[in-house]
Amino acid sequence: MPLTYEQRVLRVLQYIHDHPSEDLSLDALADIAATSRFHWHRVFQALTGETCAQAVRRIRLSLAANWQQTG
Repeated sequence: MPLTYEQRVLRVLQYIHDHPSEDLSLDALADIAATSRFHWHRVFQALTGETCAQAVRRIRLSLAANWQQTG
């Protein structure tokens, strides 16, 4: 059964959260979503209100802030 766009977004967001130090380029994230990079960019931004790069930056900063508080 094909994944919905919402499921793909959640899968990509989970991947970003689980692998913050890996290659999180638009190409890499589009591969995880199983779509072309151009289509993925439009879909992701339409559903989340932010670009992939903004989401990566936000999640990395959040993880770093939480790490600093617990470390």
